[in-house]
Amino acid sequence: MITIGQRVQYAIEAVERGEFEHALQHAAIGIDLTAKQYYGASENNANYKDFLKEYSWLIEMMALGTANIDESKFGTYQILPVSDASIKEPTFQDFLYNIIRCGLVHDAVMPACFNCLDKDNSICNQAIMTLPNKLIWGLLAVIVFCPVNKSQKTSDGYWLSFSEHKFVINEAWGQEELIRSVYEDKKPVSFAPRISDDYFNIYNSKNSYKPM
Repeated sequence: MITIGQRVQYAIEAVERGEFEHALQHAAIGIDLTAKQYYGASENNANYKDFLKEYSWLIEMMALGTANIDESKFGTYQILPVSDASIKEPTFQDFLYNIIRCGLVHDAVMPACFNCLDKDNSICNQAIMTLPNKLIWGLLAVIVFCPVNKSQKTSDGYWLSFSEHKFVINEAWGQEELIRSVYEDKKPVSFAPRISDDYFNIYNSKNSYKPM
């Protein structure tokens, strides 16, 4: 069985090969396995989404600049034909669950309504959501720093970074307090931008930092 640590390692290696969708697949499975341990429950889409919301602060910091995803609104954005088609006001966690976990893991293809680009801005409208490729680093950080994964391992030589901070993964497993202290030092102000259900374009400022 592939371990959570191996999922993180394989995701990083896929990014290095330019296979971004494969990287997201490994990250999505790693999130799933971590959420099961976090809640002590079997596979559950509500737990998956709740877990992502629990760590939305880390995804925001690593991937989305100052965007406040928990207070963003996507009321007119369509997530069809994925599994939660009945949701009328989807959240950011709904998108990650349906598009990445269900779309990439189950169907092995990125839905046409979603893509990631190698740039620092995100665009959302009724037809498509575009996020930075840095999303992968946010998801991997959630897996690495979650305390339930403190016993995981990768091969030597793998790391994550934010701003001037570099975290050797095998020394960072489960050490949420390390990354939380960085967040508290650099967290966005309370009026950080929200993603609207009509159109929103997030531009990370020169003071936002990109994982290396």
